[in-house]
Amino acid sequence: MLQLSNYEVYIFDCDGVILDSNQLKIEAMKNTLEVHVSAQDLVEQCVEYFRHNFGKSRFHHVTHFLEVILKVEGEKKSKLKQLILADFSKQCRTLYLSAEITPGFMEFLEQCKGKRYVASGSEQGELRDVFSQRGLDAYFDGVFGSPIPKAELIQHILEQEKNTNAVMFGDAESDMLSAKQNDIDFVFYSPYSNVKAKMLEQCALNQHLIIDDFSILRF
Repeated sequence: MLQLSNYEVYIFDCDGVILDSNQLKIEAMKNTLEVHVSAQDLVEQCVEYFRHNFGKSRFHHVTHFLEVILKVEGEKKSKLKQLILADFSKQCRTLYLSAEITPGFMEFLEQCKGKRYVASGSEQGELRDVFSQRGLDAYFDGVFGSPIPKAELIQHILEQEKNTNAVMFGDAESDMLSAKQNDIDFVFYSPYSNVKAKMLEQCALNQHLIIDDFSILRF
């Protein structure tokens, strides 16, 4: 078993780390886009971008969809952006209530003796509501999300704690890069990652810990 008792601050991504929700969110985004975009090929391009850039906020993704892939301009862009965000948020609230907690996570979390935080690309208010409804908020010292970028969320947590003896658990490149930007350690939780092959390569290159089961960790 791997020892992780030396940290004083534990930071977790949500999708694919705390909740098995990656594929559910991809399907939710696809369903949302199909309501508002008639060209199926463009919908697929948007979904593929979403899949391979998981961890970034929905605000980033929808802006990219409209400006780079769908090429929507002017007042129509603003209106369509709000419609997509609202519809996606509604679906996310529903799926978050039913998404399974990843195997062994709660047992691992209960062993963490330091401060425990969530830093997610999901919308903050939505995430806090769902964590409260599921009783998960009681296990964390703070739950933070978008539209603030993940690297800034981590920076805020470290400043709040006045402590950089921290580790970030994530499943996406944005998690790894946000940890690196804040000069803290990173652990890649691999089972539900949308970019597993790329992350395995990057983590091996940068000597980040890779796990596929929370039960192998101990204190």
